[in-house]
Amino acid sequence: MVVVVVFSGCEKTLKLNYKDIEIRQVVNCNFSPDAYLKVNVSKSKRPDDISPIFFLQDCKVDVFEDGIFKETMPFILKDTLLGLGYYTSTFKLSANKTYKIISSHDDLATIEATEYLPPRAEIVNFALLQHADSLHPSLQGQYIIAFQDSIVQQNYYYLSTYYKVLKPTVNDVGDTIYKIENIYVPSYTADIPNFNNNTRLYTSDTKFDGQLKTLSVSFPSGYIYTYKEIKLVVELSNLGKNYYQWNTQNIKLGTDYLNQGQMERNNSSNNIKNGFGHFSAFSSSVVTVRIK
Repeated sequence: MVVVVVFSGCEKTLKLNYKDIEIRQVVNCNFSPDAYLKVNVSKSKRPDDISPIFFLQDCKVDVFEDGIFKETMPFILKDTLLGLGYYTSTFKLSANKTYKIISSHDDLATIEATEYLPPRAEIVNFALLQHADSLHPSLQGQYIIAFQDSIVQQNYYYLSTYYKVLKPTVNDVGDTIYKIENIYVPSYTADIPNFNNNTRLYTSDTKFDGQLKTLSVSFPSGYIYTYKEIKLVVELSNLGKNYYQWNTQNIKLGTDYLNQGQMERNNSSNNIKNGFGHFSAFSSSVVTVRIK
């Protein structure tokens, strides 16, 4: 017996109307203590707009610290060809302060964003237990890191492991020179699952609020003979709430085998009122160990 199955389908043409989509300001800003605030503002685009990003140089961007007006930030141009630049504060930022920006433009809606800048993560202990060397160039790396979580407010963290190396390269005249390069590697700990081999581990302090927390971490270490210098860097960063939410929203949900974007996040929320982008704070503490 032969069974013939016939599938029938229908097609419907969808006409998408992008004309009613409102163009808004887009903020791009990560900031940390003891540094100047640098805010990049561009203009959003409709899905059918394939033109380059248009950076806005004629906004009025005011900055507030703990609710007190500080200044209207001047625009500093960095790339004359692209128009890329930043509205930059004349003062350096301080930890344990809340910063707000209000950006107004003649042709676009006014936007506002607020973020608390936490203090740096308090690392109280670090020990490198195992690492590759000249005799064992592929040995798995292991370390422990302990830090004190604050009981005053909820905290958010990321942990990053990477190498800062002097890598040989050949310049235009054929001479060998050495350039600094950062090589990021994935980290693994039972406390923070890392199913997709991400190079940053994100966590909140929900399970260890106010406690002294110790993480036992493994990572793929290496010893490359051609590198003139190798330094292992472990970075623990205390994050603003929006920094944590913005970045964890954009972590892929799984492995995208077909490279077609199925695992990409869509419609990420943010702290930009009446606009797009992110205004995000982080405060990093770093441990550096010389390997070579």
